[in-house]
Amino acid sequence: MTTIQDRRPSSHGRQARDRAVSAAHLVVRVAGGLATTTVIVALAVAGFAGWGTPTAVAGWTVAGWAVGGAFLAEVLRAVLGRDPYRSRGDYVGVLALTILLWGCAAMLAFSLSYFFHAHALDDHATRRVSATVTGCVEDADDANWCTYHWVADGHAYSSRDGAAQKWPDGSRVTVRIDPAHPERPAQVNRSYWIAWIGVVIGLVGVSFAALMRWSL
Repeated sequence: MTTIQDRRPSSHGRQARDRAVSAAHLVVRVAGGLATTTVIVALAVAGFAGWGTPTAVAGWTVAGWAVGGAFLAEVLRAVLGRDPYRSRGDYVGVLALTILLWGCAAMLAFSLSYFFHAHALDDHATRRVSATVTGCVEDADDANWCTYHWVADGHAYSSRDGAAQKWPDGSRVTVRIDPAHPERPAQVNRSYWIAWIGVVIGLVGVSFAALMRWSL
């Protein structure tokens, strides 16, 4: 009888400990899910907000903090040991997919933000002025970059942008500027294909990573 009585408290203690660990796993799992969701939502806000606006900056900031929270949740799950809610999961695989999800979401947000920003500049650049080209260089991607100097309403401005060719210094070309804000970069050779490539890669990557992560 003494042996049986001695074992009961041990069994009850083990059961209570298992329940506490299971509850801790559930809490950490929910916290990690909320952190990952916060990253996606914050990046979506940053992507659709104006380029460099306080809303966009706040979105990227919140996403950064949420990434830290999600990492902490994964560390806690590993410390707690075997997760009853992830019996088929692989910690390394899930973490890698989560990082891929965040990276693709960040690429999607950045590409969307750039597209909206560039498109807005194009829409407002309705005034054509003559500009002097200087300092043309060719980068590693065989793209030409030049500095454009122009005068609007008696004030001199300059900006750097792509060029169809490597112009000699002093060449004169026509550029488009925003008449309400002539100090903004001149619109010369705007192309959106880079932004669209980023959007496509981001969408495909987010969808793939989210599906694979959910399956684990």
